[in-house]
Formats: sequence, C-alpha cells, structure tokens
Amino acid sequence: MNPTSRVKIEVCGARYNIASNEPEEYVKELGAQLNAQISDMLAQNNSLSVTDVLILCLLNYMDNYRKAEGNTDHMRNQLTGYLEDAAKYRIEADEAKREIERLRQEMKKMEQELADAKRMQA
Repeated sequence: MNPTSRVKIEVCGARYNIASNEPEEYVKELGAQLNAQISDMLAQNNSLSVTDVLILCLLNYMDNYRKAEGNTDHMRNQLTGYLEDAAKYRIEADEAKREIERLRQEMKKMEQELADAKRMQA
C-alpha cells in the first residue's frame, strides 16, 4: 500500500489538495480527465452551470461504475463456471488415466496368459 500523500489538482479553475494512497500521477490524471470532461460539456452547452455539469459527470461516472460492477460480477460467475468445469474435467481425466492403467495391466496379464498357453502347446 502506498503511503498517503497530498496531490494538487486543478478542476474548473479551482485548486484542490487531495490526500490519496494512489500514485501522484494517477490522481493528477483523474483530475485532468475530470477537468477535460467538464470543459467539453460547458463548451458544448453554455446554458449549463458548473453544478449542472458536475451532476451530469457524476451520473455518467455512477452509470459506468454500476456497469463495470455488473460486468465484473458476470465475469466472476463465468470464471467460477470455468473453474467448476475444469475441476470436473480433471476428475474425468484422472478416472480415464486410471482406466487406461487398469486396461494396460489387464492386457499385460492376457499377453502373459497367451504366452503361457503357447508354451504349453509347444
């Protein structure tokens, strides 16, 4: 875990000191992305206030977060299914190996019996 550090960012002309355990460059990149998104929205619709734009940004981020959580849950469920299938196939493979070994032993026994029978006939 990274130690807590203070990172200075600027969003909409306001400066903020952010305490974070994340690397400084990561926090600065988040601030820059937020600032760019706000600036783009304000440029596209000058009738929106900064508060309106912040609400829209927040809704967008919340939507993305929920969708990412849903995708994560779906991937987790898929992975669980794959792991269960892999375990089942591993058991089947082990059973097949045991059966192959049993059949090899049986074949050896029959070959030996055949060889013994040929010697007795000779």
